Amino acid sequence: MEDDSERNRDDTKGFTMPLRMVDKNMSFEERKNLLLLNQIIVFILNTSHYMTDLIYALYYLSNCETSGPTQEDQTQDNKVVDQLSQIRKQLYALAAQFRANFRQMLDESNMASLDSAPKFRKLIDRNLICVLGVINELLISEMKTISEPLSMQLHNCVMGFANIYQFLKKVPIHHQYKITRPQLDVLLKALGQELIPSWKHQLDLLNFKLFNLLACHPSIVAHYRQATGDTITDVRNGTGFKSFVTWLKDEIVGKAVI
Repeated sequence: MEDDSERNRDDTKGFTMPLRMVDKNMSFEERKNLLLLNQIIVFILNTSHYMTDLIYALYYLSNCETSGPTQEDQTQDNKVVDQLSQIRKQLYALAAQFRANFRQMLDESNMASLDSAPKFRKLIDRNLICVLGVINELLISEMKTISEPLSMQLHNCVMGFANIYQFLKKVPIHHQYKITRPQLDVLLKALGQELIPSWKHQLDLLNFKLFNLLACHPSIVAHYRQATGDTITDVRNGTGFKSFVTWLKDEIVGKAVI
């Protein structure tokens, strides 16, 4: 199956990557703030992608809840599906607010200010960490009997997310805290060459595995065919897969009720 899903991410397509180049006339503190800010912004954008994939994962899980043979089983399954739907809608609302806050900060902040990096770091706070952690753990638990590889991938993603958050918490990012150039180089290498790229790789794998499962799920594919009238195309490859991904975005994200 083609790896088209990650290229089709568009939950942050409205953002121009707001990274700035270091000016040779900048002071060390200005340079430190700007370089750390750039890494924080990359972390924020990847967090946005992560939230979107959790929404897709909740949708997939809700479609894996099959009705049992008795009326009682069917009632219980319907309750679970409704609960998953509510969690998905709440996460969608949280993701929308997260992106709106980010856009507002980009519009209103002076990126050259020495307090810009600490300000952007606060966008990913303890509340967001807890909410995403709880949802991720729910998905890990429920996915174990459905797709062990996806369950493991969700585990890798939440661990990477938590590790970067904890690392950034310990970084002396406020301008009143002094660090040396070698210390700054170590911090930037850890973030820009190790932690964030490693986490992004895990997110890309999650996205790839998730969309492969979505494209192979009978009831989801049947829903796609009924909605689009496409009864022939193989949605697992090529243009069929791209059309399926586009429909999924409209179905899961574009039409989410808040």
